This record gives sequence, C-alpha cells and structure tokens, in this order.
Amino acid sequence: MKRILVVSVNWLGDSVLCLPIFKALKNKFPASYIGVMAVKRLEDIFECNPYIDEVIAFDERESQKSLKGKVQFIKLLRAKKFDTVFFVQRSFTRVLLCFLGGIKSRIGYRRLKNSFVLTTKIDMPKGLMHRQDYYFYLFEKTGIEITDKTVDFSLPEDARSKISKFLLPISQNHSFIIGINPSANWEMKRWPGNYFAELCKRLVKELNAGIIFVGAAKERPLVSNIRGMLGVETYDYCGETTLKELAVLLKNTDLFISNDSGPAHLAASLGVKTLVIFGPTSDLITAPRGKFVKIIKKDVNCKIPCYNAKCPNNVCMKNISVSDVFVVAKETLDEHSEHEEKSQ
Repeated sequence: MKRILVVSVNWLGDSVLCLPIFKALKNKFPASYIGVMAVKRLEDIFECNPYIDEVIAFDERESQKSLKGKVQFIKLLRAKKFDTVFFVQRSFTRVLLCFLGGIKSRIGYRRLKNSFVLTTKIDMPKGLMHRQDYYFYLFEKTGIEITDKTVDFSLPEDARSKISKFLLPISQNHSFIIGINPSANWEMKRWPGNYFAELCKRLVKELNAGIIFVGAAKERPLVSNIRGMLGVETYDYCGETTLKELAVLLKNTDLFISNDSGPAHLAASLGVKTLVIFGPTSDLITAPRGKFVKIIKKDVNCKIPCYNAKCPNNVCMKNISVSDVFVVAKETLDEHSEHEEKSQ
C-alpha cells in the first residue's frame, strides 16, 4: 500500500472516532501517502490530523450532485492514483466512484449492495460493539493493528489567536470557563432546554462560571430560548466558529457539558473534561472516548438504544435532574482546582 485513501463517514462524532486509524496506517506503512475522502463540512477535522497527507472533499449535495460533477470527481480520483481504498462509509455511490476512479484494491464490509465492487470483503462483527471498535475492526482484519486510540490534533495559530482574544475577558471575570452544547442531531437526544437554563444559572451564581454556548448557526434559536430564561450573563458562540476554531475553543474550557453529539466527541478527544448526558442512545455504543469523560444517565426501564423519534414523554432525558448534572459538574471542577493547586 503506497497510496491509501480512506472514505470516511458523514458525521462529526464518528469522524473523530476514526482519527486514530490514520496514525495506525502511517505506522504500518511509513512511506505511504494517505488521503481521506470526507464531506466538505468536516474537512477541518481531518486537516488538523498530522498523519493525513490530503483531504479530498466529496460534496454529494452540491458540487458532486450532478452526473457531470461525479464524472469530474472520477477523473480527480484517477489523477490521484490511489492503489488502495478503505470504506468506513458504506455508501454504494462512493464505492462505485472509487471503482471507476481506478483504485484497484477496494476494502470494505460485506454488503449485498456493494459486494460485487469490493475486492476484499470483511464480514461485519457480531454482538454489541462500540462504534469506534466497529470502524477499527475493518482495518484490524486486514492486518493493521490500532493500539493507540488517542487523537492527534495540530491546531492552527490563526484559530488560536482568534479564540484567545475572545476568551481573555471571560477568563479574567470568571473562575471557570464552561462550554455548553444543548443540541443534538435529533430531538429525543436533547436534555430539556429549561433544565439547561437552570443548570447554567447555578453554575454562574454558585461557581462563578463563564458559560459559552457552542453549536452550528441552526442552533441559535434553541440557545436564544435558553438564554432568555437565564437572567445572568452568558456568551453565545453558535455559528461563529469553523471546526478548527471550535476545537481551540473547547480545548480552552475547564469543562464541557453536552448531549450525545459531535462536539462532545471533539471535546473528549482533545482531553477536555467532558460530561455527556445520555438518554435514548447507548453509551456502550456511542459514548465519546477520552481520559476525562463522564456519562450521566438514568435507568428508566426502557430498551436502550431507543430510536422512537415520536416518544410522547422522553423520560430517559427528563428524569435526569439539574442537580444530577450540577453535582457531577462541581465535583469535576473541584478535581480541576485541586490539580491546579498541586501543580503550583
């Protein structure tokens, strides 16, 4: 394997889980050229990884949506002369594009839809498995051992400078900086907004915390609604950062509190103390991985994971009280303060 392409998944959290793969590939094939095919909105995450030589954006919704766009993309792949491709993303379209793009060795999980295009077909693992282990299994079955699951980020100086200027007055006026992500990719995974509001009030009033809300621009109405319940000063950074800048912002928080979501995975991989509120999804399958991750959940005698998007009561989230989260947050920050005192 001299020129390797990895076709990655479409989601931030899963993309973060996949990042250790690239270090393993580089260790196994140190002279290789490693590329990743990723959706455009996630380019930043892969560009920050030092083991990736090239990020190839695949934008099926826009530039590669038309037949002409796909033909041009096939020509691009042919010009890159990759000899091996791994399909973490199971999209048949991408498998076919890589086949037409002249990549001779095509490795992926065996599926009825794409088996005839793959050259190496790996049977899917059986039983309950964390999503990261599921992705790793594909590579390990081809002899690429992934022992180091830490994530390496190279964060650009311009992003550091921008975020530093933003955070300076907050850090001067508060004892702690706490990031909050009240969103998730579907409604049932969201802890209620009024719970987040009450939590933020307590964090500000009892711990003198500076609260920074993060998320995409589409989360602004949700955050605006929560901030309207507060009566205390907080900071809204939704839609104001690139992913690189978001990574720098998270890296500089003392604590990050989030629903099960992509930003939680990003924070955890950066070594940030991260509290993740779980309800209908299973932490055994999708929990962020990192040294300082704590999971907050309640057993409500429901089958988990549950994908009932029309659940009438969402008790798995509503039964997690504000006090449940505040107590863990305070304990985590106390641990942070003790560590700071010892290091001095």
